[in-house]
Amino acid sequence: MPKNDVIVVGAGPAGIYAAKKAAELGAKVTIFEEHTEVGAPSHCTGHISLNGLRRLNLNLPKNIVENKITSAVFHSPSGSQFSMRYPTPVSCVVNRRLFDQKLLDSAIGAGAEISTGVSVDSFLSRDGQVVGVSLKGKQKRAIPSRIVIDDEGVSSTLLKRAGFETLDSRKTVNAVQAEVDGIQNINEQTVELFFGRNTAPGFYAWIVPLGDGTGKVGLGAARGSPRDLLFRFIHKNPEVESKLKNCRIRTLTSHPIPLGGNVAKTFHPGLLIVGDAASHVKPTTGGGIIMGLTAAEIAGEIAASAIKSEDSSAWFLSEYERRWKKEIGFELTMMRYLRRMLDSLVDKQFDTLLSYCSLLRLNEALKDKREIDFQGTSLIRLVKNPRAFLALSYLLLATFPAFISSRGHAYTDGGIEN
Repeated sequence: MPKNDVIVVGAGPAGIYAAKKAAELGAKVTIFEEHTEVGAPSHCTGHISLNGLRRLNLNLPKNIVENKITSAVFHSPSGSQFSMRYPTPVSCVVNRRLFDQKLLDSAIGAGAEISTGVSVDSFLSRDGQVVGVSLKGKQKRAIPSRIVIDDEGVSSTLLKRAGFETLDSRKTVNAVQAEVDGIQNINEQTVELFFGRNTAPGFYAWIVPLGDGTGKVGLGAARGSPRDLLFRFIHKNPEVESKLKNCRIRTLTSHPIPLGGNVAKTFHPGLLIVGDAASHVKPTTGGGIIMGLTAAEIAGEIAASAIKSEDSSAWFLSEYERRWKKEIGFELTMMRYLRRMLDSLVDKQFDTLLSYCSLLRLNEALKDKREIDFQGTSLIRLVKNPRAFLALSYLLLATFPAFISSRGHAYTDGGIEN
């Protein structure tokens, strides 16, 4: 019998959370992480909804929470603004290194083990079933297991080598983020988002304050050099000149963000796929922590159940996909449609959309709507409000021709390509 009931590839939040749940339910779990330190390097902004944390029963200590956010300002390509403000925080910014390590401590406390600085080369397979992993480098050896949970990230290297379908790389944006100090003239509880082809083609730029003049400044782009675009945003964008002219970059990281919605299949015999590898990421904002953890918890439960039932067949593991789709499938689908609409807007249309939102005082219609993860459900409820209905009607009318023609195409600079 294999020493490991479950092997988790990658110590991202989803992989760790799946490991924790499987271990809590009695499975022998080992996590393999290629980096020597969990949570480093940190690629993510760490902006998480408080509702999402409560839904997952995650209580974070104060040292992990870098800031709490009460408002957001959306900047159109022409410089007009639309603001959303709440009397109490709706989200927080976490230190991703400490956040990941906190999750890991919980997983280890539940009985999981971890090996860092270890890279997985491929899946082991027998008769079409994944039965473990093969390590590479100095640790090169075969490690059998009864279930493998793949949290390797956007690269999906192992899945590709195994011939499994992976996320659509054409529907990813390349993001870059700087941690800076010296930010001025900004509300430290306000996230600011900037849109436009010249700023962040196919996505947006952001300023996320951490307090005391520090913050995270970044952007994602469907074309061009994200690094060049970021430096131009920081140093040459008149909208942010007063805020960032004296800022100093402390760290700079880059990473791809999948925006195409979940992969077609997140289970195979002996294998479950979680996190960015499954593209459990909000196509609207690129946030993946809450969605990833929601699905990962289910993955851990199904893995433990498969061990107890001695059944790691595709039929048994398909319950994972059925359950996560029940929880977040509708949300990911609706957000994928919203992303397609947003990508089809040209700058002038985006200007008009934000102007309508201000004119209709949409912020008043949204003041009691604090859900930022389950956006599909929120949208359905929101259309009952006349102001929100009018804004959505403009978005539908403006994007309908491009939306229809974009089916099955990749997203680029505010439009599509074959």
